[in-house]
Amino acid sequence: MNVDDFISLSELLVGIPSPGLPPHLDPKTARFYMDQLCAWSIQGPFMDQLLSTWNVIKDQPPDLRNASVNALIMNDPNLGPLARQVILAWYSGFHPWAEGQQPTPDPAFYSQALVWNVAYAHPIAVPLSFGYWQTPPPEAPNEQR
Repeated sequence: MNVDDFISLSELLVGIPSPGLPPHLDPKTARFYMDQLCAWSIQGPFMDQLLSTWNVIKDQPPDLRNASVNALIMNDPNLGPLARQVILAWYSGFHPWAEGQQPTPDPAFYSQALVWNVAYAHPIAVPLSFGYWQTPPPEAPNEQR
């Protein structure tokens, strides 16, 4: 298994590039999530198949690639649940800790979860530095309403 393939698939699944999200996902975090999902998720044994399927479709034009991801990954009874767990891990820091366990939060990655970037918010109950609550989070880009 290649962490670079896991990162490129993850970036597609979470919607990078997108306003509010970092330009690239952290390789150390990616390795951790990939290893945890492989070790503890019920669908973990399908990680090699997920990444090899991704390798077949990743170089397609965007429209074709998105349709292929939906058809070959998201609609697959084994790969779809694993792909959704990848999304959950990145956005929330939740991942399985034990075989068959529902995903649970990881304190080490909670503050790095993508949800805070997307929401333009500080991680709740995580002291970033003394007095951080006095500074508003970065402003969201102007949106059409």
